[in-house]
Amino acid sequence: MNWLEECSVDLNTASIQDDVDLKIQHIRNIDGVNKNFSVLTEFFVSNTAKVQNSLISIFLDEDKIPEDLLKDVIPHFNNVKMVSQNDVLKEIMLSQPKDYSVNYVKGHSKNPIIQNIYNIDIPINADDKWQQKKVYKIRTEKIEKYENRDFDKILPYLNPPYNMPYVFLSLYDWILNDDLKNSPAIKYFTHKFKEVYLWVDEIQKVTEIQFLK
Repeated sequence: MNWLEECSVDLNTASIQDDVDLKIQHIRNIDGVNKNFSVLTEFFVSNTAKVQNSLISIFLDEDKIPEDLLKDVIPHFNNVKMVSQNDVLKEIMLSQPKDYSVNYVKGHSKNPIIQNIYNIDIPINADDKWQQKKVYKIRTEKIEKYENRDFDKILPYLNPPYNMPYVFLSLYDWILNDDLKNSPAIKYFTHKFKEVYLWVDEIQKVTEIQFLK
């Protein structure tokens, strides 16, 4: 597999200042909000419906919730929290996608990248047991480029946490083999981010994909 290079990744994070005031608040009365469906809905619902009791965070660039998240994402979840630092909104935490929204996503045509990384027609139980992992950097020049304008709308919300340089997405269905280089997700992400890494456990299961923006 000449498209991969085994490596190590420095995951040192920036220190959090002692005087940071963190607040977590629930967003209430979500049921009364009109639901829109879009590729944003499909991505965030699929991510959290793939594994029971999972959670995803959206790290924000501005001190407000963007309109498309208010319409296309937040109303599709039973549990939504806002995280603020020193009264500045930094993060939205999503869990417990609504059954209606999950069924809607299952019953409609799917984005090939989302289907590739979060096929919710095959739910799984996550294995929390820690395993030794290897890290492989994808060699961009070995990967064919793939464009997907719908998924481009998701990219603004794939931001790293405030104290990290990297974005991580958990994966559940991938096994490391040479065919992966032709998958829609690999061909798309490799040419959208500066660096892309795969984390692989002892049985060759790909457990995370990591991006440097």
